[in-house]
Amino acid sequence: MAPAHKDGRSAALYPPLRRRMIENGDWDRICARLARELNESGWIDRFKDRSKEMARAAEGNGGLSVEALLAELMPQAEADIPMGVRQEIVGVIRKLLERQIDFT
Repeated sequence: MAPAHKDGRSAALYPPLRRRMIENGDWDRICARLARELNESGWIDRFKDRSKEMARAAEGNGGLSVEALLAELMPQAEADIPMGVRQEIVGVIRKLLERQIDFT
Protein backbone atom coordinates (compact mmCIF):
# COMPACT_ATOMS: atom_id res chain seq x y z
CA MET A 1 0.00 0.00 0.00
CA ALA A 2 1.38 3.38 -0.96
CA PRO A 3 1.86 5.83 1.90
CA ALA A 4 0.02 9.12 2.07
CA HIS A 5 2.44 12.01 1.50
CA LYS A 6 1.82 15.58 2.51
CA ASP A 7 4.29 17.12 0.11
CA GLY A 8 6.82 16.34 -2.60
CA ARG A 9 9.71 16.20 -0.12
CA SER A 10 8.01 13.40 1.80
CA ALA A 11 7.31 11.54 -1.42
CA ALA A 12 10.97 11.78 -2.39
CA LEU A 13 12.21 10.65 1.03
CA TYR A 14 9.97 7.60 1.42
CA PRO A 15 11.59 5.11 -1.02
CA PRO A 16 15.20 5.48 0.20
CA LEU A 17 14.12 5.47 3.85
CA ARG A 18 12.02 2.35 3.37
CA ARG A 19 14.88 0.64 1.53
CA ARG A 20 17.30 1.51 4.35
CA MET A 21 14.81 0.25 6.96
CA ILE A 22 14.44 -3.02 5.06
CA GLU A 23 18.19 -3.43 4.64
CA ASN A 24 19.01 -2.92 8.32
CA GLY A 25 16.05 -4.93 9.66
CA ASP A 26 14.09 -2.02 11.16
CA TRP A 27 11.18 -2.61 8.79
CA ASP A 28 10.77 -6.23 9.94
CA ARG A 29 11.07 -5.25 13.61
CA ILE A 30 8.40 -2.56 13.23
CA CYS A 31 6.10 -4.92 11.31
CA ALA A 32 6.55 -7.64 13.96
CA ARG A 33 5.84 -5.17 16.75
CA LEU A 34 2.75 -3.88 14.95
CA ALA A 35 1.48 -7.43 14.42
CA ARG A 36 2.10 -8.27 18.09
CA GLU A 37 0.33 -5.12 19.32
CA LEU A 38 -2.63 -5.65 16.99
CA ASN A 39 -2.92 -9.26 18.09
CA GLU A 40 -2.75 -8.37 21.79
CA SER A 41 -5.43 -5.70 21.33
CA GLY A 42 -7.81 -8.18 19.67
CA TRP A 43 -7.76 -6.28 16.37
CA ILE A 44 -6.54 -9.32 14.39
CA ASP A 45 -9.38 -11.51 15.66
CA ARG A 46 -11.97 -8.82 14.94
CA PHE A 47 -10.59 -8.39 11.41
CA LYS A 48 -10.66 -12.14 10.79
CA ASP A 49 -14.23 -12.40 12.09
CA ARG A 50 -15.40 -9.47 9.96
CA SER A 51 -13.65 -10.96 6.90
CA LYS A 52 -15.31 -14.33 7.39
CA GLU A 53 -18.74 -12.73 7.87
CA MET A 54 -18.40 -10.69 4.69
CA ALA A 55 -17.13 -13.67 2.68
CA ARG A 56 -20.00 -15.86 3.89
CA ALA A 57 -22.56 -13.16 3.14
CA ALA A 58 -21.14 -12.73 -0.35
CA GLU A 59 -21.25 -16.47 -1.11
CA GLY A 60 -25.00 -16.28 -1.62
CA ASN A 61 -24.53 -13.50 -4.16
CA GLY A 62 -21.91 -15.23 -6.28
CA GLY A 63 -18.99 -14.47 -3.99
CA LEU A 64 -16.40 -11.73 -3.90
CA SER A 65 -12.88 -11.73 -5.22
CA VAL A 66 -10.12 -11.32 -2.66
CA GLU A 67 -9.41 -7.88 -4.12
CA ALA A 68 -13.05 -6.81 -3.76
CA LEU A 69 -13.22 -8.16 -0.22
CA LEU A 70 -10.04 -6.31 0.78
CA ALA A 71 -11.22 -3.10 -0.89
CA GLU A 72 -14.35 -3.25 1.23
CA LEU A 73 -12.61 -4.25 4.47
CA MET A 74 -9.50 -2.05 4.48
CA PRO A 75 -11.00 1.38 5.22
CA GLN A 76 -12.82 0.08 8.30
CA ALA A 77 -9.86 -2.07 9.36
CA GLU A 78 -7.52 0.92 9.23
CA ALA A 79 -10.01 3.07 11.13
CA ASP A 80 -10.36 0.38 13.82
CA ILE A 81 -6.66 0.27 14.73
CA PRO A 82 -6.59 1.16 18.43
CA MET A 83 -5.26 4.66 19.04
CA GLY A 84 -2.73 3.38 21.58
CA VAL A 85 -1.27 0.94 19.06
CA ARG A 86 -1.20 3.61 16.36
CA GLN A 87 0.55 6.10 18.67
CA GLU A 88 3.10 3.55 19.85
CA ILE A 89 4.09 2.49 16.33
CA VAL A 90 4.20 6.09 15.08
CA GLY A 91 6.44 6.90 18.05
CA VAL A 92 8.80 4.05 17.16
CA ILE A 93 8.96 5.23 13.54
CA ARG A 94 9.45 8.85 14.60
CA LYS A 95 12.40 7.93 16.86
CA LEU A 96 13.94 5.88 14.08
CA LEU A 97 13.59 8.75 11.61
CA GLU A 98 14.97 11.29 14.06
CA ARG A 99 18.14 9.20 14.27
CA GLN A 100 18.44 9.07 10.48
CA ILE A 101 17.25 12.47 9.24
CA ASP A 102 17.98 16.06 10.13
CA PHE A 103 14.53 17.68 10.22
CA THR A 104 15.82 21.26 10.39
